Amino acid sequence: MLKITRYPETKNKSLQVSSTADDYLLNYLKESDIPKGNLALVNDRFGYLACHLSDWKPYSVIAFKSQEKALRMNFENNTIQVDETHLLSPLDSFPTKLDLALVKVPKSVDLFRLYLNQINEASHNDTVVVCTFMTKYFSKQLLKIAEEFFEVVEQSLAWKKSRLLILKKPKKVADISFLSSLKLNTNIDIQQYPGVFSANNVDYATQFLLDNIKLKESEQSILDLGSGNGVIAVAIQDKYKQNNWQEPKLHLMDDSFLAVESSKLNLPSKEAHFHYTDDLEDFEDKTFDLVVSNPPFHFDYEINTEITMDFFEQAYTVLKPNGRFILVFNRHLRYNSLLKRIFSQVNVMVDSPKFMVMECVR
Repeated sequence: MLKITRYPETKNKSLQVSSTADDYLLNYLKESDIPKGNLALVNDRFGYLACHLSDWKPYSVIAFKSQEKALRMNFENNTIQVDETHLLSPLDSFPTKLDLALVKVPKSVDLFRLYLNQINEASHNDTVVVCTFMTKYFSKQLLKIAEEFFEVVEQSLAWKKSRLLILKKPKKVADISFLSSLKLNTNIDIQQYPGVFSANNVDYATQFLLDNIKLKESEQSILDLGSGNGVIAVAIQDKYKQNNWQEPKLHLMDDSFLAVESSKLNLPSKEAHFHYTDDLEDFEDKTFDLVVSNPPFHFDYEINTEITMDFFEQAYTVLKPNGRFILVFNRHLRYNSLLKRIFSQVNVMVDSPKFMVMECVR
């Protein structure tokens, strides 16, 4: 019996390590009696599929540092050896042709398109791609995207509120650019890869933060926590430039590989440093003058504020004495009481019917 757990751990019993969509994939594989071959697993967040199919020695597409940690933890718990050459990013090419790919469809249809392109490039004429999703998340756009890359697109019957898409016969596809752009202001464009938060415009909460944040020239070491495409750091850098202040050292941290790669496109400065990680353990205590964030609480289709609340405590640790943590959040999240337990001083910088910007001082 395999022992598979979530990482990070959660006290919310409604958040499980797998869904019926995962089991539908495993049942399909068993009932189809497909011979073992080169297998790719995509969007396998906790390594649930990788553990069950470890004898296939699958390639795993890793989009998040937390996903990688979960897979490594669950492999270790089940005495499965990790093959480092079989851990790939969404921007990597598979080193060999694939016989089978199993895909848990992500919330972002653009990211789904990127994944299918990655698989298509490594497909041969007999490759089978099986995508799974919960029926309530189905949209016809999934079929249209699948038809861009494969001649045969078949939809299964529903099973325990989940469905499968079976894709066969890869098409020849022209090179595709997956970068999109949005306007920060009339002078600055922000580029990003699919699946990164707020793809078509600057998020309303982020814009509210940028419109109201008050910076200090003395703050020369700054961390953008959950940095996404880097828009907050870019805006801060621009404000320092407009004020003729010395350019600060900017550190951008995100759990998402594609977010970090996006932010690298937007901040070519030598004073910008990028961290693909899901926590702040690599930073020394009392490092930063300022930590700024629009903290995440959506993770694909899940809502999980526990991770966000852990970030608050970590932000306190990496701040210098009298350093500031400035964050924006939706009013309904009610983070105020927790922040007041952590920080010596918590002030409402500005609020609105939808958002609050808080200034927390260590």
